[in-house]
Amino acid sequence: QILGYCEGFVRPGGKILHVDKCEVWKKALSRAKAENPEGFKNGGQVFGVSLLLGYTCMLHGKEKKCSVAEFLAIDDEDFQHKRLVRFFKRAGFQVVRYVGEDIKDVPDRLVWGGCGTLMNRDIDALLERWSKTIMK
Repeated sequence: QILGYCEGFVRPGGKILHVDKCEVWKKALSRAKAENPEGFKNGGQVFGVSLLLGYTCMLHGKEKKCSVAEFLAIDDEDFQHKRLVRFFKRAGFQVVRYVGEDIKDVPDRLVWGGCGTLMNRDIDALLERWSKTIMK
């Protein structure tokens, strides 16, 4: 049973980990918790599972010599966009700028495939921050 997954890649040039998607399914998490209540005594919430997936991705980026992780909180729907920005801020990412429909945003739109809030953070800083949370 899949609880969630991440998508992304190391950008050409090798310094940026391009994080496309991190998704955790609440129904699958609830089902897993019901099937194995002893395995979820110390957490198992959506944020915790997302953090573990993200941590694994950041370790992969570090292994590949990336120094920065970037994410675009896509602005398809206002509610979901705000939720993504809030989630990734909570995870330690910082807002870089809004990628909109101006001509200056065309290169970023080609890279990301849409409009939204571009966020990034130093991978070492994310790993340090998340290590503290994971080790609690």
